[in-house]
Amino acid sequence: PDMTVEGADVNQPPQPQAEQSTPSKPRQHIGVALIGPPGSGKGAQSRRLAERFGLCHVDIGAVLRGMSNNGSVKLQTEQGRLVDDKLVSDLVSRDLDRPQCSAGFVLDGFPRTIGQAERLDSMLAERSRQLDAVVQLDLSPELAAERVTGRLYHLPSGRVYHHRFSPPKRPGHDNETGEPLAMRPDDFPDVMQRRLASHFESSAPVLQRYERLGLLKRIDASRPANSVWQTLLRLFPGD
Repeated sequence: PDMTVEGADVNQPPQPQAEQSTPSKPRQHIGVALIGPPGSGKGAQSRRLAERFGLCHVDIGAVLRGMSNNGSVKLQTEQGRLVDDKLVSDLVSRDLDRPQCSAGFVLDGFPRTIGQAERLDSMLAERSRQLDAVVQLDLSPELAAERVTGRLYHLPSGRVYHHRFSPPKRPGHDNETGEPLAMRPDDFPDVMQRRLASHFESSAPVLQRYERLGLLKRIDASRPANSVWQTLLRLFPGD
């Protein structure tokens, strides 16, 4: 059965003081997928899970945005449109073969469609692996749009700020390096609306599929970031 638990405003940087600074001893294998609309904080929470349990972080969005030499992919990404299932799945498959994935993986924003979910089944079966949980970070379209359209990025590190919810100490500059921050083209308001519409349309059957399989966990992502983090940790008892 589906489990609904408390969630978070994940645009606020997590406070690490209550967390161990080194990864805990990994279990035999952990396979997790985090799904949610733009602005739900799946990137920040995925990175934190990967660090906590010594897993690899498979961030397909970052990979696609980095494919600047592929004009078609670059255009689709910047316009907020879904990229071909086979291409995305092949990129995930390649990432899963990294040595860092031997203890497990966190899939960040994948699978987004039924086609991707079916391909994921095949690639995990080929590697004798499985998903332990699919976590949906629930967030309304209105709040998602409000969060995303004010985001600023430190592109080299992936750190994210928000002019209202989590502003940098010095406007327009990264807290740690002092380097300039930038907006992503796919965060512009018109593109944002397409991204949200695409997410909710394509993800509904994916969530239904994992609910039937008993893998779906839901978290209210409108609440503070550390609430979501503590909830995620409770999905892995004993660690």
